[in-house]
Amino acid sequence: MIVAAGDIACAANDPAFNNLNGTATACRSKYTEQIIAQLHPLFLLPLGDEQYNSGSPADFAASYANTWGLSKGISKPVVGNHEYGTSKAAGYFGYFGSAAGNPGAGYYSYDVGAWHVVAINTECTRIDGAAGCAVGSPQETWLKNDLAAHPAACTLVYGHRPRWASSSFASSDIAPLVNDMVAAHVDLYITGHAHSYERFAPQDANGNADPNGITEMVIGTGGAFYTGIGTIVPNSLVRAKNLYGVEQLVLHPTSWDYTFVPENSAFADTGTGRCH
Repeated sequence: MIVAAGDIACAANDPAFNNLNGTATACRSKYTEQIIAQLHPLFLLPLGDEQYNSGSPADFAASYANTWGLSKGISKPVVGNHEYGTSKAAGYFGYFGSAAGNPGAGYYSYDVGAWHVVAINTECTRIDGAAGCAVGSPQETWLKNDLAAHPAACTLVYGHRPRWASSSFASSDIAPLVNDMVAAHVDLYITGHAHSYERFAPQDANGNADPNGITEMVIGTGGAFYTGIGTIVPNSLVRAKNLYGVEQLVLHPTSWDYTFVPENSAFADTGTGRCH
């Protein structure tokens, strides 16, 4: 069992920070961390924007380290756009060290049971001469080769930016990476960036419904603050806003169980997906 969410810790100078205690509607990372502690996952996947507003070392030390940082030893993070508010995301790479992959790259992979798991850097303009997700870029070439070298029955990829979202947060820049995922039969792509929750039906690289396609889940509910939901895009099955919580994923040899665990909400989303 693993746990994931993004968009997590407020800066210490945020008006809602309140000495880590937050308010009723913002800066709730202390409380989502308490859910993580109760679930006892094998790994925690922080889905980017771990530390607002710019991912500075001082803010990591004052805020993230005292909330989700309590689970640092099991964390396998990806970088978000706000971490690059500090030059080269130095606060992020300095805080997580080798767990974040090579500085300047931020992508890596590992195995969890029968699953192959891949962390990508969706801040395409911040690496490889601003072409970090383009066809033929170092990351895109690495991803294609990594997926080919690990033809597991089940594969999970995670990054900060979603390819699809019922908001302004969808990213067309990562299309080449998603094309590689779909071609390699990746099962699940989980992201943050939109501070809401959304789960999609399986779809192909062009966003067409496909039972053998990739399932995307947007889990930007780690505790920072809310953003809204706009026009509903095709294949969006479930959406929720104005809530915090984490996604619990139980990885079986040929399937996965998903459960959204809310921090203070009656919202629920649970079910099973099948690998292909």
